[in-house]
Formats: sequence, C-alpha cells, structure tokens
Amino acid sequence: MEDRSNPRKRRTMESIRREHEDEHKERNLAMANSDEDEEVVGSSPPSSPLHKMPLRDPASFATFDQYVEWVRMLKEEMSERSRVRPQLPTVYFTPQTKFNTPQLFPLRESGTKAVRSASKFVVGLSSSLEGEPLKRCSGFWIDWDEESGIGTLLTTAHLIRTKEPDNSVWLGGQEYAPHANVIVHLLDGKTADGQLLYHQPHYDLAFFEVAVHQRVPVPCFNEEVKFAQDVLQLGRDKSLDLRITHGRAAYSNPSQDERYHYMYLHSEDDEQIGNEYDNGGPVIDLDGKVVGLFNTSSRGSFIPSYILLKCCNSWKKYGAIFRPHLGLTFEAIKLLEPGQVDKIWRMYDIEDGLIVQEVSEGSRAQKLGIRQGDIIECFNGKCISTTVELENMLLGICTRPFGDPNAKVHISVGVFHVRKQLRRNVVLTAYVSEHGEIVG
Repeated sequence: MEDRSNPRKRRTMESIRREHEDEHKERNLAMANSDEDEEVVGSSPPSSPLHKMPLRDPASFATFDQYVEWVRMLKEEMSERSRVRPQLPTVYFTPQTKFNTPQLFPLRESGTKAVRSASKFVVGLSSSLEGEPLKRCSGFWIDWDEESGIGTLLTTAHLIRTKEPDNSVWLGGQEYAPHANVIVHLLDGKTADGQLLYHQPHYDLAFFEVAVHQRVPVPCFNEEVKFAQDVLQLGRDKSLDLRITHGRAAYSNPSQDERYHYMYLHSEDDEQIGNEYDNGGPVIDLDGKVVGLFNTSSRGSFIPSYILLKCCNSWKKYGAIFRPHLGLTFEAIKLLEPGQVDKIWRMYDIEDGLIVQEVSEGSRAQKLGIRQGDIIECFNGKCISTTVELENMLLGICTRPFGDPNAKVHISVGVFHVRKQLRRNVVLTAYVSEHGEIVG
C-alpha cells in the first residue's frame, strides 16, 4: 500500500522508476557481454560468478535510503563485471564522436565509406621524456618499404614539443625534444618504437620510421581543396577508438598566433574542434582521400594537401623542408568584411592582394620602405589572393637543396604604398631556412 504520510517518498519513487529501468537495461547489457564470453570454448577461465539481482519495483522499498543503497550495490556489480570482462563492441559501444546525426544524413553513405577506407592508415602516437608522459596525438602512414619492412608516418611536431611559444609563433620561443621516446600504437593493439627522421618547426611536421614487418596502407591525396567542401577530420583516442568530426573547409585570415599556411575546419560541433587526439591526424574528403593534416587549434586549422605534398616531396628529395623568410606577415583583402573591401577599393582602386600586418625590424622589406598597411599586389608577377597561395608559391621557389645557412632567393614584389599612394616594383632578397620564421 502506498505510504501517503511520506510525500517525499511518494514523489521520489514515481520519478525514479524510469531511471531504475534504464539502470536495469545497462546491467543486462553488461551481463550479456560477460556471460556469452564464458561459453566460448578455449576462452580464458571465467571469473567467479556474480549474482543476478532480480528486478525490483522502486515502490517496494521501505525507505528512499534503502533504494539508494540497492542502486549503489547494483552499480558496483556492473563495475566489477566491466573490470574483469572486456566489453564486446557488438554488445556495447559508446562512440567518441557522433557521425550518424540527422544533420549528416545526406553524407551518411558516402561519409561512412570514406571513413572506413581512410581509418585503416590512421594510428595513435604517444611521447615521453625522461619517463614522463609528454603528448598524445594521431598520425598516418605515407610510405612503406616492402624490402626493409619499414613504414613512414607523418604527424605533427607538437608530439615532441616541450615548450609552447610565449605569445605568438612569429616571435619564436617554442622548443622541441628530438630525442623524446615515441611509441606508435598500431591498430592490432600492438606497439612499436617510432624513430624520428625529421621535424620542421615552421610547419610543425614530423616524420617517423617504424619497423612493422607487414604491409601498411598508404593514402591517396586530393590536391584540390575547395571552399565550403565537406571534409572529415579523423583521429584516434587513447583506446584507439576512432574520432570523426565533420566540417567544411574554409579560408580565413590567420590570427596573430597562427602561421599563414592553414585552412580551417568549420564544424557545427565546436566542442570537438581542437581535441588533442586529433592533432596530426588526416582531414579527408568524401572519397577517403587526404586533403590535409590537422594541427590543433581552437579554430580547427589544418595544412591543406597541396602544401603538405610540397613539404613531403622536399623532405624526400633534399632531406629538409626549405622556405624563404620574407620578414613580413599578411592578411588577405578578399577575406575581410565586404564593407572594408569596398572602402579599400574606393580609396585605392584595389580589391585583391595581401595587406602587410607586420614588418620585421631590420629586414630587407623594411629597408625597401614597406610598411604596415601597404598592399602587396603580386609576387614574381603573379597575383596572390590569400596567405595560403603565398605559402604555396614560396615552397615552389625552393626546388633545390640549400645547404648554405646564408642562402638567399630574390623575389620581385609589386607593392602599393598606401601613405604615398605610390605603386612600384621592388626586389626582395629573402633568406632561405628550414627553421621557423620570426617576424618582430
């Protein structure tokens, strides 16, 4: 009979009935997970049996405290089952990210196919220094040598970074530990040592060789990354479970603390952007081809494939990745607010090009009279509309090894000086280096 003298109990029992049923369903899943395993011939010896507590009506408890104690015992039993029996993914699995959402129904078939194809070349990596954990990230195979049984992995150099830049990457300060211990977490649950072959601090890329002695899948690349294109970012968490984040590729002017070779992943699920496990993982298109490498930032920055491939080819040919240092930073006119673009056009009759943001003190650019706010309309006679296009052009200049630390290249620059409203061509001499450029 219902105890009407205790209104607290009456209200509580009615409200927790559904909670109790959900708990019971979860417990049954855990039971099924372990009991089925015990029936397999040749499996490991079963653990001591745990009692199956009968389903009880919440209203059958004399007090609310008794009900709470019963639920606590039930949870302990479920926890013990989970501890001694590995959960079967066919019975219970909680994805790290959600792909099968109503918003992504139009991409479900093609996206799933792309993910299944690309996930096979995505692995996890972890680093440590003097026995202390350093970083955890993802990476992907880019080469395999059948004769030696050696695979080559590409990932982010954040994996071995020990010090972040103080304020802006353009001011330097970041430090790396090339001798850090790196473990590659293979998809079969085994691990292998990763030997650092090369890391490039400007692009934050790192190449590792791994002895796996079995063929590893390598990706195909798509060099055409279009604005607003549907893309998927892949990574693996510490359990090697796959992380999938959908978004659209976009160009954007870099912030003060970003290099200007990035595109950006704009996702409706902002909480998934910038997860450490995704760092170094691939960004793929709906055909499963790699269109970039993700480098963790709150804005979802990734290195597009056409920059990535130039970096890989340079490393393979010359053992290093060189780029000219201009001593300048920029933002693109075409990526500004339309109202600002309109005003620039009305005042200077210019609606494309790069606006100078910073000029390095004592640089060749400063000596040529280039100042903040000036507009660079072309490089080597070619109009450049975004900083990513500029980076692609700069990498294209470095088509030979530069062993001399004082190596230079000469670049023709079309500049419009806004203060004098003067247009002229100058030759900018730039030092070539594989180190991170410092502008300040």
